[in-house]
Amino acid sequence: MQRSYLKCVVLCVVLTFSIPFCVEADTLTGKDEGIYRFHVNVEGAEGYVDGQMVGVVKNGLLDLPLSESGTPYRTYSFQKEGYYTYNGVINSVPAKGQVLHIYATMTAMPMIEYSRVHLLVSPPDAKVTWDGEPAREVPPTGILIIYNVVPGTHTVKVTKDGYLPIEQVLNVARNDVMRVPLTLQPVALGSITFESVPPGASVFLDGQFRGMTPLVLHDIPAGSHSVTLTSDGFQDKISAVQVTGGGNTLVSETLNPATPVPGSTRAAISPLVLAGALAVAGILFVSRRP
Repeated sequence: MQRSYLKCVVLCVVLTFSIPFCVEADTLTGKDEGIYRFHVNVEGAEGYVDGQMVGVVKNGLLDLPLSESGTPYRTYSFQKEGYYTYNGVINSVPAKGQVLHIYATMTAMPMIEYSRVHLLVSPPDAKVTWDGEPAREVPPTGILIIYNVVPGTHTVKVTKDGYLPIEQVLNVARNDVMRVPLTLQPVALGSITFESVPPGASVFLDGQFRGMTPLVLHDIPAGSHSVTLTSDGFQDKISAVQVTGGGNTLVSETLNPATPVPGSTRAAISPLVLAGALAVAGILFVSRRP
């Protein structure tokens, strides 16, 4: 009798502790939905299925239940800054209670080690073009810093009125601070003396009116320039002049009379003669009236 009592007590204890575990096991194995389980090597990557975001990777996993309508998913992708987008195709559908494992290995993009370029420009207040795009003007300090420069080949151009432009190709290394001295050379200046026969002709230098002959122009940049002399009743005189730095160039021209256009010459009628003719015509008209 005592043994039977002990057996009953032991059986009750066993049943008391075994019931919760049995329930938990039934719950785990009794799920009626399928699951897509994505295994991704990048923590925090965003998951997209058929173009819709479905979650973020945590602890290397992202679970997605089968859609309520039962419609199978077709495509998936994972995205994260600094990584190439991973794209894949879903070819299977998990059955009820089944886990379909899908593995995605994302590849990191190459890290760009940006550099800085210090342009040491003399004189300052010059204009800078970087890879064909306008940059900031050089400050009074003469130092212009170009930030976040991608390693590789770049072109810098510096210009300023009264100075010859500078264009230079730079090969920028990774994670570097590059110092580039750029010294502008002043444009050589000369003068031009203009004379004409007859005098008083209008002088146009490079298309701009500069005065009447005789004329002397100073501080003209060295190089080739176009000259046009014009005067009423004379043909325009167009020529090119080469100015040398520190020198004076003489432009002396004899203007040719303008050639009248055939058929365009008409006898000039004096206003007094015209008035007299009109008066005579009026008298004749009145005298003929009955």
